[in-house]
Amino acid sequence: MNPIPASILALVSAFAVVPAAAAEPARSVKTPKGATSGQQRTVDYTDLEKHVGAQISVHTTNDTVRSGTLLKYTNVALTMRLGPEAGSIDLSVPRGTVRSVTVTIAPADPLFPNDTFQQEAKPGAQKN
Repeated sequence: MNPIPASILALVSAFAVVPAAAAEPARSVKTPKGATSGQQRTVDYTDLEKHVGAQISVHTTNDTVRSGTLLKYTNVALTMRLGPEAGSIDLSVPRGTVRSVTVTIAPADPLFPNDTFQQEAKPGAQKN
């Protein structure tokens, strides 16, 4: 057998393996349960009064994390509506079991990236 065709055959077979490995489809990265889009910011429990209706995540002393919409806030407990993956139920969390609370801040409108109104504007009208 001639050594030249054998080396060509080895070279061709080596290049044939590379495209097969490269053709593997990309794997999608799954978002963890309870994760939301936007930035998360930790807030004090007493500041929840300003965030009624916002998406929150509550970290408890029982090492659990619950995410949902803040429905009601009192000095004794907070009430949130969990997402459909958790049954869309209303859950009350006693203040004594709350370790920390994070609030989801919506991303800025891509058409108006310099608009500070949606990001963190001061409430109220400005006097001239």
